[in-house]
Amino acid sequence: MNRQDLITKIKEKKELSGLSSKIVEEELNKETKNIDLASLSEKEIKVIIKSVRNSLRKLTGRFQYTSKKENILDAHASTKERKEDYPFLKSMLKDLNVQSILDLGCGLNPLALAEPSLEYYAVDIKEDELKIIHDYFKLNNIKGRAFFYDVRKIKDDLPRTDITLILKLFDVLESKGHKLAEKIINHIHSKHILISFSTKTLSGKPMNHPQRGWIEHLLARLNYKFKMLARKNEIFYLAERN
Repeated sequence: MNRQDLITKIKEKKELSGLSSKIVEEELNKETKNIDLASLSEKEIKVIIKSVRNSLRKLTGRFQYTSKKENILDAHASTKERKEDYPFLKSMLKDLNVQSILDLGCGLNPLALAEPSLEYYAVDIKEDELKIIHDYFKLNNIKGRAFFYDVRKIKDDLPRTDITLILKLFDVLESKGHKLAEKIINHIHSKHILISFSTKTLSGKPMNHPQRGWIEHLLARLNYKFKMLARKNEIFYLAERN
């Protein structure tokens, strides 16, 4: 089995099918570095496929679909959980007089937050969801665009906006340390940043201490003032550059 066939095989899983092939290839390359694929047995190939899929599921953990699909927002685990908070978020954006938004790891948030009066830049690694957002923007005359971007490789090439949304993304990107979180914040050019974290464990139980002390220390060190806003399913940190 050649490398392209492996990528296709890995993407056969429904929850991974919408991922960019570039992202899948990068994870595959990490797993098979210095390995001659032609020399592997069928059993060894299956082990590699399983391992790469597990890595990709961790990377896209916040974007998984539920089995019930009453509508497109309910079909998306993260937006379904956040549905009752979207009015709260829209009110916050209005109070801040936000005219432009950069949404990192956007999922389907733009379907709930984007309006013709806003300039909205939606970035993600799931091409199927980006296509949905692109069509939604076009249909509703929303300024901005939806495009592929791997925030793990962030550079000074993202749009400057009034606010950047980083909703439930940091816990997915890093399991140890917070160097990537600091790098991302340092490459954002927005007056405000809205960062959020889940208040539940992976098993769905409420956390005893949902606050993230590390992000509070990091924001203070980077000269941001911030306030914490606790909701039922999510804890938000609204930060503003001093």
